Amino acid sequence: MSTVAKVLTKFVPPSKQKLLELQEIQSRVFRTTFNPTKMRTGSKILTAPLKGQTLGNYYGPSDFPSIAKAAKALSTPFYDVINEPEQYRAERVEDLKRRGKGSPKKIREAPSAAKKKKK
Repeated sequence: MSTVAKVLTKFVPPSKQKLLELQEIQSRVFRTTFNPTKMRTGSKILTAPLKGQTLGNYYGPSDFPSIAKAAKALSTPFYDVINEPEQYRAERVEDLKRRGKGSPKKIREAPSAAKKKKK
């Protein structure tokens, strides 16, 4: 054989069987799943770390005091803490009701049978 032929035999790609064996050995060494058919298994999502704790830390504790809770805790008979957003809301609702633009009153009794029947 000539030197050119020897060099070319070195560059011949490995067989498909050898590549599969190599991939299987790699998956055992690096502890990954061996999936020669490339079928979707969902292992990427299942092996990912859970996000619940991270999201909980981002949004903070749920028992964080609101303005109303702080005002209630700090109010005394001699000192009254004003909750400005609530006071503004109450004044606005009162103003709307006075002008007849408020929310409608709730019906206290169930509709009668005569009103239900329409011909």
